[in-house]
Amino acid sequence: MKTKLAVSLFIFAFLFLGIQKAHSQDGVEGSYSVGKTSCTIEWSQNDKAYKCYWNEGTGYTLIFYKEDQPNGNIVYDEYEKDGVTYTGTFTFKTDSYRAGVYSRSDGKDFTIKRKR
Repeated sequence: MKTKLAVSLFIFAFLFLGIQKAHSQDGVEGSYSVGKTSCTIEWSQNDKAYKCYWNEGTGYTLIFYKEDQPNGNIVYDEYEKDGVTYTGTFTFKTDSYRAGVYSRSDGKDFTIKRKR
């Protein structure tokens, strides 16, 4: 019984880490125009999350992969540094991460475009 539990936990951990790793190397890193401002997204190995540095902002927010939607959109949720306080959602229209929508927690939506 203990062996089955240990194997199940190992498989779950392997799958979870595999999903996180796959999305940590997927190309979301880069600079984006978001409405009238901009941000830069970088992977942080220490935090096991993306860091988003907003133009004219201080510090950074954390971005975590949420889901691949059936329509092909790829969704990431954004939180304050505490990892708990929700601040918004990045929804990319394709896996090329060229365009999408940023939905701020106050309900306002902004167009996302990758900078070249």
